[in-house]
Amino acid sequence: MWSSSSTPIAQALCSACRRAIPSSSTTVRAQQATGSHLLRVEGYLLADKMLVAGTPIMSDEFTVGSRDWRLFFRPKGGSLTCLNGMVSASLLHAGGSSMRDVTAECQVSILDRAGFPAYTASIGPQSFSSSSGAAIDMVGVKELSEAAPRLVDEDGCLNVRCDVTTLEFDE
Repeated sequence: MWSSSSTPIAQALCSACRRAIPSSSTTVRAQQATGSHLLRVEGYLLADKMLVAGTPIMSDEFTVGSRDWRLFFRPKGGSLTCLNGMVSASLLHAGGSSMRDVTAECQVSILDRAGFPAYTASIGPQSFSSSSGAAIDMVGVKELSEAAPRLVDEDGCLNVRCDVTTLEFDE
């Protein structure tokens, strides 16, 4: 029976593989981090009457993993030039300890009075570079306005939860 390892060429190649010991190596480790941020919009019913399309309500920066993020919530829709009638949310990579790109995904939920998701939309996974972002449509502007009585809590707040998961490679 013929075997490729018994031929002189195959033996020479195998010997070369054993001699080709690398002079350096790199090990990278995948790191996953998960975190949540709650954006509370106090006086939402007043804001609902006064906001125009494109006006964002911005969260403070929050950290997930080694990265800083910011949530932009537009209850009247994306922008004046893009009047699609959809409430939108955007996740912005606001920097952090590393300026390298990061892969992230997020889920944004408008919560009901009891704190459970009433409307949810997801982004990703996708690559975020420094100061880049991604946007999603969540629910119709009219539908959110009509649902406000069952969403706004006893303190007059509309609560928007953002769950972010990041994946980075540490050297």
